[in-house]
Amino acid sequence: MSVRLDILEIGSRGDGIGEIDGQRWFVPFTLPGETVEASPRDKRGEGIVGELEQILSPSRHREAPPCRHFGTCGGCTLQHWRRDAYTAWKVALIARALAQRGVESPRFEPPVTGVPGERRRADFVVRRQGRRVLAGFHERANPRVVDVETCPVLRPALTALLEPLRTVAAKVLPDGGAADAIANETDNGIDLLLRPHRRLDLGLDRRQELVAFAERADLARLSFGDRTTAEPIVVRRPPLLLFGAARIEPPPGAFLQATKRAEQAMRAAVSEWAGDALRLVDLFAGIGALSLGRAGMVALFESDRSAVAAIDAARRRLPAGTVMAERRDLFRNPLTAKELDAFDAVDLDPPRAGAIAQSGELAKSKVPRVIYGSCDPGSFARDARTLQDGGYRLEKLLPIDQFLWSPHVELIALFVRAPLRSPAI
Repeated sequence: MSVRLDILEIGSRGDGIGEIDGQRWFVPFTLPGETVEASPRDKRGEGIVGELEQILSPSRHREAPPCRHFGTCGGCTLQHWRRDAYTAWKVALIARALAQRGVESPRFEPPVTGVPGERRRADFVVRRQGRRVLAGFHERANPRVVDVETCPVLRPALTALLEPLRTVAAKVLPDGGAADAIANETDNGIDLLLRPHRRLDLGLDRRQELVAFAERADLARLSFGDRTTAEPIVVRRPPLLLFGAARIEPPPGAFLQATKRAEQAMRAAVSEWAGDALRLVDLFAGIGALSLGRAGMVALFESDRSAVAAIDAARRRLPAGTVMAERRDLFRNPLTAKELDAFDAVDLDPPRAGAIAQSGELAKSKVPRVIYGSCDPGSFARDARTLQDGGYRLEKLLPIDQFLWSPHVELIALFVRAPLRSPAI
């Protein structure tokens, strides 16, 4: 049975939200101000997930989505929203999260907006079904694979991988077999990790097929297996990332900022906001994308063993004493306030969960500047409140949209030690 709904807003997952008799409805592919018909499909918390049946009154901000897979592919949910309204909503997600935590915030910097054709990282899924091979992304909220022909958000070199992936999967995967294909476009070519969903032994024939595939697709490196145990099948040239004077060879399947332009904006923010800090510490450093290559001494802390090894290899090619890297679980063992006080500035870019333990130690430290990169406004606002309660002031905030047409928004922010106020006389 369908219902008539007025869509009031877009929720944090990108669904339109309406309300009937005090009960919330979440309806994908709708926009604020629209009147729609929807039927119940599932439950979400105290609300109902609706299936869009018909748009009775479309929003003036509605646009034709540029991708033929929109609505089925789970990668994009907001291609139908006019870009200015969509960008304003993403910025508002950050402002709302800060307000809910009572964090005093400045006027935001103009956002770094995403553009089509610039995402340099893709996690494809490949599945063989008899003679047919599907290559693309999962459907929205479904394990089925959407067989993608082209993707408007990806760099052209990544889209061009899809057909060669189908060809090699037909020869390497067993019938019914599947694998993730994690592709990173580095400064020296594409670095591809094939990760089978089930154990798959590679004999000579399969290895030869993979080598031939790497040649046809002009891959820099092709690896096979899980991230922690990936075996390089062929290295035609070492994949490289250039960070100033630093040259780093990332481990297979390494986390990269989704777009080079966003990475450069974040690096520029760290460089400007850290100022003349002689000693910078980079927490949750990954492969050092935000700090390697800057002047002065940089200490990097990261829990991933392969990332730390990559940084250490790059360190040996840099002037002595300018870079140190240490493997450390900052969730369980954050740098203490005393350790932090040895540095002039802190840069941290934690995963979506944020840095609750590390923020607590930062709040007790005397570090003059904290630069915080975040991929989740909620966890960022929580940690920002901790810093604010510890005497920091949120001085600058740059919203970043590097996951175009998705509900995800990122940011980088500067906190400074607020001067102590004199007691009232």
